[in-house]
Amino acid sequence: MKDKREAFLEADVGPFGSGDWVIVGAPLEETASYGGGMSGGPAAIRSASDCLEDYCPIADRSLQDVSVFDIGDIPTDMVPYPKNLEFIRNAISKVVTKGGRPLLLGGEHTVTVPAVEAVLKRNDDLCFVQLDAHADLRDDYDGDTYSHACVARRVADLIGPKRMFQAGVRSGTREEWAWMRKHRTLYSCRPQSIDKLMKEVGARPVYLTLDLDILDPSVLPGTGTPEPGGISYQGLDQIVRKLGQLTVVGADVVELSPALDPSGVSSVTASKIVRTMLLSL
Repeated sequence: MKDKREAFLEADVGPFGSGDWVIVGAPLEETASYGGGMSGGPAAIRSASDCLEDYCPIADRSLQDVSVFDIGDIPTDMVPYPKNLEFIRNAISKVVTKGGRPLLLGGEHTVTVPAVEAVLKRNDDLCFVQLDAHADLRDDYDGDTYSHACVARRVADLIGPKRMFQAGVRSGTREEWAWMRKHRTLYSCRPQSIDKLMKEVGARPVYLTLDLDILDPSVLPGTGTPEPGGISYQGLDQIVRKLGQLTVVGADVVELSPALDPSGVSSVTASKIVRTMLLSL
């Protein structure tokens, strides 16, 4: 058994500097419309990291080579929804103001919106790259404009569709698909398409959101809204490594529901994706 102190997400909690990755947990679970349990995501990712090495042979890098800090979870249960979105916005603002690069661990996908708001304040030309099975472009869902099904639409309200890039989407309403086609935000997960996405983004700063349901449910069943027809772990790993060439100033990994996968494999998979992000972005 590996020494607990070697768990790669048990990172420093000391003062971080400019460009350092700062892990922040956001165990928000308020608008789930199918499976639940996303509030357990941050803790499960941290716990699962204990079974992974900090060294990645593909990248030939170790997390000991990068500065990573973990400042714990945002207390989203202290106030009612949607007031707790302000907690997330304020926490990410503090990280960004000090020069850190936030890596938010969800929680449901709604946590992305206040995080983008905070990062946008210091990056006027921020681009939004979404890896996701779902379009998340509804204007509201069950009357809630901040539902997990509305995340991309709220981001579009902030930055406009020309700075939005969506890859892996395979589910959405007729209206959502029409919106993506009209604004040309949709990309496939094929290497040529990701190359095109990166060329369009260029040197501009990027916020990357990774909804774990982009993976096929056979790879990661522990997610709130599984969608058949997803990509493999190797495919996602390659995409994240390639996106590491972009100027990523903030990111998140969301929608892990450990309770829906008692085997624990989904949590380990999510944790390994987090490791790839920390070593590549």
